[in-house]
Amino acid sequence: MKEDAKMLSVCLITYNHAACIREAIEGVLMQKFSFPWELIIADDCSKDDTRKIVLEYKDKHPDFIKLIFQEKNVGPMQNWIDLITAPNAKYIAYFEGDDFWTDPYKLQKQVDFLESNSDFSMSFHKVDVRNQIAGLVYSYPKPSGSILQFKDILFQHYIPSCSLVFVKEHLPIPFPQWFVECKMGDIPMELLLADKGKVKYFEESMGVYRKHGGGITLNKDQIKAGRDGYLNVYQQLNKHFKYKYWHLFSVMIAKVRLGYIKDWLGLNKVLKK
Repeated sequence: MKEDAKMLSVCLITYNHAACIREAIEGVLMQKFSFPWELIIADDCSKDDTRKIVLEYKDKHPDFIKLIFQEKNVGPMQNWIDLITAPNAKYIAYFEGDDFWTDPYKLQKQVDFLESNSDFSMSFHKVDVRNQIAGLVYSYPKPSGSILQFKDILFQHYIPSCSLVFVKEHLPIPFPQWFVECKMGDIPMELLLADKGKVKYFEESMGVYRKHGGGITLNKDQIKAGRDGYLNVYQQLNKHFKYKYWHLFSVMIAKVRLGYIKDWLGLNKVLKK
């Protein structure tokens, strides 16, 4: 690791999160972490007071917090790419501005594990889900074990984004064009990482994931768009991996076409193995 590089960069993406961004940042500031690290916040030209609040924290922690302030709204995918490619760090912890961490040793536990186990590319943990959609009962599925392989990550969406810590060098930076165009950063990123090593799951809850509607309404066009998005991602990943997982992607592509994958909105049954 270069002398000026950090061991870890916390990458926080935000847009119109004024109501909860303080809780997100405070969850970072309370971390007990023994290595050089930083917090990078990317705001996509929020229309509320998010940027004002972020600047308050920047003034208090000028050396620790770095900012990416988009001059105009570039959309979540471009803001995400600008954020995730910014760090010069060995590890990245990523989360969104409406989630927050609850365990002050979360980062230390995950980085310590990855430091001691170089055959792992990422780690994640259990979270508490705060449901904010009337009538919705939602939770992330629990893995059957603490060590997962590529197939596990492909066949089931186990990973809350706010729980993820991963090895940055395993990302294909710059991202290929298909990745940029898919507008579905978390799922392909997790599979790209899972191809590079095993995945560690911590059973203890160390964060809170908020589940809310975000202004999305349910209709047939949106469900179709979600299925088309999954189809495209799986097909592009299949090519990217030079078809070494073709037998696994064939199963997933068939499931999408048959309409089994509906969890992209988090309002239907989770995909079963």
